[in-house]
Amino acid sequence: MRGNRMWLVIAAAAGLAGCGDRRVVFQVDVLSYLDASQREFPFGPIPPAPGGFATGEQPVVQDQTVHLLGGASSVAEVQSVSIASTTVSTTSSGSGLDTLRLYLSDESTDPMMTSPVMVLPLQLVAGSTDTTHVDISGDQRVADLFMGQRLRMALTTSYRGPSSGSDLNGVISVVQIDAVVIAGRKPY
Repeated sequence: MRGNRMWLVIAAAAGLAGCGDRRVVFQVDVLSYLDASQREFPFGPIPPAPGGFATGEQPVVQDQTVHLLGGASSVAEVQSVSIASTTVSTTSSGSGLDTLRLYLSDESTDPMMTSPVMVLPLQLVAGSTDTTHVDISGDQRVADLFMGQRLRMALTTSYRGPSSGSDLNGVISVVQIDAVVIAGRKPY
C-alpha cells in the first residue's frame, strides 16, 4: 500500500509540473468508506402527532475515518474542494420531512463537535421515491481538511413525522458522496 501511495505522489508531482496552470484534480469517493449497511437505512414507524413527531438528530454513521492521499501535501496545496451528495428516499407510508447532515473533521476532532458541511433536506411523501442532490464548494474549512492524511466523517438524520394519517415508514439510500479536490503547486 505504501508503494502505491508513493506512486500517486510521484504522479501528482509530475502532473503539477506538466500542467499549464500547475493544478491536479483528485476525486475522492467518500461513500466507498462506508459499509453497505451504512449507506441504506430504514425509518419508521414514526407515528402521527400534532405538529409532527420529531426524532431529533440521530447518528447513521457515528465516526468513520477516511484515508486521503498521504504525502501529497509535501508537493501540492489544496486550493478548493467541492462535495456532491445524492440520496434516494422511498416512502412506503405516511408523509413527513427528514434532514441529513454530513459532518467532516480533522483526525483529532470528533466530527459531531463541528458544524455540518452539508445539509440535505428531504420531503417524504407516501408512495413516492425522490432523489435529492446537493453540491457544496468554496468552504475553506473543508479544503483544509483535505490537506491531511485522514479525516473523520459522521452522518445524521432527523425525521419529522406526520401530523395525522398513517405512520411514516420508508428507506433512505445514500448513493453518492464524492469530493473533487483541486490542488496546485506549493509556493516555495
